[in-house]
Amino acid sequence: MRLRLGVRSFALILGLIAAAPAWAADPAPDQFKPDQFKTEIESFLGKLDGITSGLVTWEGSDSFDSRQEGDTAIAVMTNARLAIHGHDQGHDTARVVFDRIEMRRAPAPDGGNAVKMAMVFPKQSVMTLGDGTETKLELKDATANAIVEEASLRVREMAVSLAGARLDHAATGDWMSFGPLSFSSKLTSAADGAWSTPIDFELKQIQFFLTEVPIGGAIDRIFYSASSEGPDIAALNRLRDRIDELRQQGDRSAAARAEALLELLPTVPALFSLVKGEVSVEGVAVRAVNGEPLVGVAKVNIGGALTGLASDTAAWRITLRQNDLALAPAILEPNKVPQNVVIDLGLENVATGPLRTLLEAIEKARNEATDAASQQATARMLGALAMLNPVFRIYELALKTKDVGISATAEAKGSPLAPKGYTAEADVVVRGFDALPALVGDAPFAEYLPLLKVIGTAAAGSDTKFHLASAPQKWISINGNDVTGWLSDDKPAPGQPRNLHPAHPPLQGEDVRAVQRALAAAKIAAPQTGTYDGATAAAVAQFQKQNALNIDGVADTATRDKLGVKPTPPPAGAKPPAGTKPPGRSN
Repeated sequence: MRLRLGVRSFALILGLIAAAPAWAADPAPDQFKPDQFKTEIESFLGKLDGITSGLVTWEGSDSFDSRQEGDTAIAVMTNARLAIHGHDQGHDTARVVFDRIEMRRAPAPDGGNAVKMAMVFPKQSVMTLGDGTETKLELKDATANAIVEEASLRVREMAVSLAGARLDHAATGDWMSFGPLSFSSKLTSAADGAWSTPIDFELKQIQFFLTEVPIGGAIDRIFYSASSEGPDIAALNRLRDRIDELRQQGDRSAAARAEALLELLPTVPALFSLVKGEVSVEGVAVRAVNGEPLVGVAKVNIGGALTGLASDTAAWRITLRQNDLALAPAILEPNKVPQNVVIDLGLENVATGPLRTLLEAIEKARNEATDAASQQATARMLGALAMLNPVFRIYELALKTKDVGISATAEAKGSPLAPKGYTAEADVVVRGFDALPALVGDAPFAEYLPLLKVIGTAAAGSDTKFHLASAPQKWISINGNDVTGWLSDDKPAPGQPRNLHPAHPPLQGEDVRAVQRALAAAKIAAPQTGTYDGATAAAVAQFQKQNALNIDGVADTATRDKLGVKPTPPPAGAKPPAGTKPPGRSN
């Protein structure tokens, strides 16, 4: 859609202000002169082609004036022109014209070795594509300010704001309006050398209409907040200096620069004590041209945090919440719409010493030329992984539809590479269990849901509860029942009967018929089809429950003995029915 190119023009303006440090080179007091400032800007614009690898080219302006007001240098361009090149330089080039751009440079308010850069965005810009169509962007009261360090030319503080904006593509009728918008970031340091960098972004009142679909809609608010903290700003600046050096090494290939950046990876964790962020989208409403609601969401929120990298143990957590999703029936059946979703999980107690060892081993394995050295580095990586000893938690996992509600919590301790001491437990509650088949449809193993209901524990209302556990020698159990029989091998030892268990497709044969006949004789309803389907497995589980056996729905030796079924070994050389396989396995 043409509208996307209009968004690119707006992003390009933001990119120019983000690059403002390049205009602040060597801002000694005697250089706060309009002509010097103008020269710096022209020099930067002339380098855009190289900086952007040919994507953006400066094509001049109708006028470029500069003046001095006190200690502030001011430069103003009218009808400034840029070309944005696509794959085909002849026909896939867009040209952007900004009606007026004003830039200012002055000493920083707090003094010191820094300058304040300011930019008043153009009120109007027009992007013209190769086919002659235009996308117009209008901005209201759009400004940006940055505090730039003199020595490093890094942005220490930035703020961007606009009261409103509108994008229009006349040829298609597509349009978008948004605003107010605000963005701020700031690097601060404490007396003990610690540092923090908060970032906040908020965009409100987004409205749009797209003719290609066609749809229209609105978003009330998009919000982003992030923060990073660390114990040593000097160490952080050394890393930033090295990264800046690599970026400026234009004679080195991109691959070589990336290789050098990877070499810095083992030093990064110790620089951060906290990295966190959160994004929220609120009040989404999408409608068809006739006004019919298509999509509605009250709020979607995703956030994450990484803490403790600079200490002995670290933790990571990510949370996603979606509230009140509504979809038109043409998009998804009403009973299958996930109205509310929560995914909240993380890792705790991650030992940072082994983590740093792991990163160092990865770097060494990548650079070692000999097989022996590479194998040694790999062994070191595996050893470090085994020593991480994390705790994995599901703080909350929830899904709510019209008829079904599922919630779960879980905890797993120890490393899977060091099974000694490994344990895992989870608690799951299902509301409206009988409505699950309509929700999951014909998904693999969905026909075995009746078996799960027999194993589950009935609770208040329509709730069914499950307690899952895993430990060495008893890898999967549900409500105290060992269900590792679900992973039984379809190829038993010669002369031995096979265990009948859930499989996709279901197992078939005379041994299945024998079990089904025995269940009927025990007055337990079971199909008589010769197919070990969900109803048969549930009947077996019901028999196991009545006879104090392990409840897993698997017709094993103990269950067959209790049923009085004489095992019928398969004929020599016989193979299981084509396509059968246990859960989680392939033939």
